[in-house]
Amino acid sequence: MTVSNERGHSQMVSFGIFKPEEGCDIDDAVAHMSTVASLLEKTHNLNVAILRSLDFSWAAVFAAYKDGSQNEDKSTLNLPEAAAFTRGLKCAVRIVDSGWFRLTSQQTVKGAPFAELLLGDIVSIRRIYCSWKIQDILSYSCLAILRSYFNSFKGMISASFFDSLDGKQIIGFEVWDKVESALAVEKNPQRNPALAYWKDVGAKEVKYHVCQVVYVTYSRLSQNAIVGFRI
Repeated sequence: MTVSNERGHSQMVSFGIFKPEEGCDIDDAVAHMSTVASLLEKTHNLNVAILRSLDFSWAAVFAAYKDGSQNEDKSTLNLPEAAAFTRGLKCAVRIVDSGWFRLTSQQTVKGAPFAELLLGDIVSIRRIYCSWKIQDILSYSCLAILRSYFNSFKGMISASFFDSLDGKQIIGFEVWDKVESALAVEKNPQRNPALAYWKDVGAKEVKYHVCQVVYVTYSRLSQNAIVGFRI
């Protein structure tokens, strides 16, 4: 297994959580978000993944610029592409949270050169809330955990951690072989050796959610090779 951070701080991504508006359900929300995502792929040079929570109460959008291109304006944490999902008189969703993040650490199973999201994949989202004073310490602990304990998480295919640019949050994305593997961590939090450390250091809150990929950008590498969203 390998730890990868080859794109390091240059890899900028946006992440946002959305809930259905009153009178809409999660299917309405995902349909609306998928339509917007397909437009953003073409107009904003983005790769987009939409993740639906297993309890069907919200959906998340994870977006990264293609070919290393970046949004020129990094001064705002309410991204234009996040706001795009809430436009229109009959908009089906509202923003719960959104912001800029940078890739800080990543690990994949042996033989996988990158972390990839495909339609139907089971993904867990770990959200570590903190202050800017301790974000670097927590971020380093995420890297150390990947190096030391990745093998102990049965069924984990890849794990990636991102620091928020405002210093208030770290998010982790883990791709799993099946939903039971992801839920096992939720049911047995003691399996994560970093959880107690994060809280002792001063993490304000640690949340863990399990989702399924319901929309993803696909790219063609060659005539016979098609890949999904590369984290």
